[in-house]
Amino acid sequence: MIAAKDTATGGRHRSCTTSFRSWFRRVTGRAYGASAEATRILPAVGDLIDHPDVRMMQLRALGDVEVTFDQAFVPSECGCGSRRITTVRVHGAPDPHDPRDPLQVAEVCHVCAMRPYGPVRQALVERVDFTRPIRLEVCP
Repeated sequence: MIAAKDTATGGRHRSCTTSFRSWFRRVTGRAYGASAEATRILPAVGDLIDHPDVRMMQLRALGDVEVTFDQAFVPSECGCGSRRITTVRVHGAPDPHDPRDPLQVAEVCHVCAMRPYGPVRQALVERVDFTRPIRLEVCP
């Protein structure tokens, strides 16, 4: 047991200054380190996710969109390669006879959704019925 008493010099006992890593190594017999799988879909530094209300407000500013909050939306890694997580699901409404590859559904990070040529703009351009807004879903 580690004693937490003061020594004659006024400081803490030497055994109380062990680091967490050395304590973990001593107790478990292996080095401490987060697994690669645990850190795989963490956001990049400086790209922490804003509050859902803030994200919804920013998405509404993109144009004729209807933004809803989806509790069942489970984030995953975005396809842009920046290690950001998906926070927006874009539902396109293109012409069913469009010979090109129109956007049906896309799950992207907030940064990709806000891009000038991102999936939200693509869905706005490809839609057929201009009386209905494009549907966006935001994760919690």
